[in-house]
Amino acid sequence: MFSSPSTWNSNCGGAPTSDSDAIIIIDGFDVSLDTNYKVAKNGSISVLNAGSLVGGADLIVGDGTGAQVNTWLTVSPGSTVRVAQLTVNKATVNVDAPLNAAAPTTLATDCNLVLMNSNITDDSRVMINGNVDVTGGGANNTLCGTGSVRITGCVYGGNGAVNKLANNCAASLVTTVCAQQATTGCPGPVAGANANERACDALVTACPKPLPVELVIFSATATDKKQVALHWVTASEKNSRNFAVERSMDGKTFSSFATVEAAGVSQTQKAYNFIDEQPLPGVSYYRLRQVDLDGTTTYSGVRTVKLGSASSETLAVYPGSTPRQWVVLSTLPAEALVAPATVQVFDAVGRLQKATPVADASQTGRWALDLGPLPTGVYIVRLVTVAGTFSQRIAQ
Repeated sequence: MFSSPSTWNSNCGGAPTSDSDAIIIIDGFDVSLDTNYKVAKNGSISVLNAGSLVGGADLIVGDGTGAQVNTWLTVSPGSTVRVAQLTVNKATVNVDAPLNAAAPTTLATDCNLVLMNSNITDDSRVMINGNVDVTGGGANNTLCGTGSVRITGCVYGGNGAVNKLANNCAASLVTTVCAQQATTGCPGPVAGANANERACDALVTACPKPLPVELVIFSATATDKKQVALHWVTASEKNSRNFAVERSMDGKTFSSFATVEAAGVSQTQKAYNFIDEQPLPGVSYYRLRQVDLDGTTTYSGVRTVKLGSASSETLAVYPGSTPRQWVVLSTLPAEALVAPATVQVFDAVGRLQKATPVADASQTGRWALDLGPLPTGVYIVRLVTVAGTFSQRIAQ
């Protein structure tokens, strides 16, 4: 199992052995594919929990032997697989339905998808930036599901090749296919008994407007400096303005706290990095809001990060400008200090005292505390927030 970021290349001892029956699980992390990799009979790759397998190398699933169901590639909800060329040779590929529309499950290639006696079930989206080649064992290939397939180039396998892929699907499980027939520069068909099979399929359905930004990686990771490192990669961009970085304490209500300028227009991968230097303590949630030049927006999936409890430096209580007046100051982020954030005062034996803090309208997280009515002694000042409870002992 790969449960941390990794890079597979020919010089990396941590990479799995190619052309083997290894059972590979990429669980919630990003793996870079920098060398060609082959999954042999009875092997598999499963990309889970918004993980990714992305790179400029080729991926081969299956070696032409065994049963289709025994060798597979699974892309689970919200996860991404994007490779240079994908060849599926007597194997099964599953692109699972997303948990929400904002975080689609994605299978993509920079060049061709080659199917030979294989089955693809697409319940989200498949993007082929080359051609689909079904000239090898075309009659035994299927492409079913409730998702969509966008093909930049051609479908090789003769006129009606797209329909042939759906012949074995139930009526309710026919994937929507858009073949644009554009020139891609990718290789032609690997087989084909006659000129018709080697020709571009004449069937072209109406193609919906492509997404302005194709997000293939988005991760949020706690660092050893008690910060959160955000990393995302786009495969292409069209008229993109910026990315608003949003954060939440409950995974429901998000607020934007930073903006990163986008590339604008790009047909190559672009990587972005951002550090949240003042993250929320405990569990927090991050997402990206991508803004186009025309003002339209789309959202990424949500990533969860868990940090340790806030330190004692989160709360400071110190004397004010007049006797027996105190200042309570918190360095928690603003969203942690919304109602019901309260300041309480207890005596040395834990009894709640009558003291009314006054919030500073000009500075979130700052209160004036008048302890004039209370006798001299030791007190505990407690700050209660949705991020936790923090206390400091004072004496007056």
